[in-house]
Amino acid sequence: MCPMPDDGRDPEERSALEAADRTSDDGALSPDELDIESEENVVSLDQDRYVIGTDERPNVPDDSPDSRSGGSRSGEASAPAESASREESAASGPVDSGAVKQWLEDDLDSVSARYGFHVTAKSDDAISHQQMFSDDVGAVFDSLLRWYAQQLTTETAVEDVLGILLTESNVRVRYSPSCLQSILETYDLGPEDTIADLFEAVQDDRGMVFPPENVG
Repeated sequence: MCPMPDDGRDPEERSALEAADRTSDDGALSPDELDIESEENVVSLDQDRYVIGTDERPNVPDDSPDSRSGGSRSGEASAPAESASREESAASGPVDSGAVKQWLEDDLDSVSARYGFHVTAKSDDAISHQQMFSDDVGAVFDSLLRWYAQQLTTETAVEDVLGILLTESNVRVRYSPSCLQSILETYDLGPEDTIADLFEAVQDDRGMVFPPENVG
């Protein structure tokens, strides 16, 4: 097939097309035989791969293999962005524990409350975090104890968990006489009642909550 005499192409483009038309019966000429790389409207991507513009040199993106520094010409895929991110993170090394402690100190220092904590607890395979800030030292301590007991189990009441922990621990707790007086009042016991009466009342209640809620 021959192009029309006036098809808008310049003489060089018509010459290339005429050369392509003069192929033999063995098949089309190879790009090397045509030497199309010398044409102004041809851009080489890699071996035996070209982009040919119709009227002018095509605009090929800069990320083509030819334009990459040290790029592969065999069509190897580039690493995903997350892979590069992981490599960068690994190159920075493990998190320094000193930096973590400093961050926690700075965070606590920025809080206006007088008391508070940041704590991380592990129970079996579960890891939990908690923070609490208050001007009431008792409220902070109460929050810490309750939270820790709940990390151990949610099937047992908090007061029971804390009672077991304190009983099994080496920590001894001293309560004031007013706590004992409140216990006796809770079970409606007086001077005429015996220790056996107290023990029976506690047994019926499946244990003693100490200190009681009405402690003064």
